[in-house]
Amino acid sequence: MREKREPVFLWISIVVSGIAAILIITQNLEPNLTLPGFTLFGEQTQPPEYSIKKPEEVVKQYFESWNRKDWPNMYATLSDGFKKIDPDAKDLTAFRNYASSQGIEDIRIIDIREDSNDGTTAIVAYSVEFTLSNGKKQSFNDKFTLKFRQADVILGWKLIHPYGPNIDVS
Repeated sequence: MREKREPVFLWISIVVSGIAAILIITQNLEPNLTLPGFTLFGEQTQPPEYSIKKPEEVVKQYFESWNRKDWPNMYATLSDGFKKIDPDAKDLTAFRNYASSQGIEDIRIIDIREDSNDGTTAIVAYSVEFTLSNGKKQSFNDKFTLKFRQADVILGWKLIHPYGPNIDVS
């Protein structure tokens, strides 16, 4: 009987030692040697660092998201202050309802360029062509004012007056 216990103990020791060796090896691997977003035991690695978009990239995101009817990404371009003062932007549902009610089926960006930027306020000129729900095309040129918002839920350049009479002056 004693002989049967020794091999079991031996196998348990080998398995425990193997698991310990795997843990030691995986904990000491360089992050670039693992698969992106995956480690041996299913733990998630750190997501890539958030990069702050330039003001003209935010305006591009606004129009491209609108064209795709990607309301969350369009909504993310608005400053938190604007969301507080404009009833059509008070939450994502209200914003989606407002944006989708504009009768715009397609948006073609013609030009987006930054006119000025002092590090806290930027003016971005844009030219777009809207295709309306009746099929007609309408050109539209204007400028957006963006502010660099450090205290917003999502840090970065935000539209403070994308439409309507409300302007985020916070």
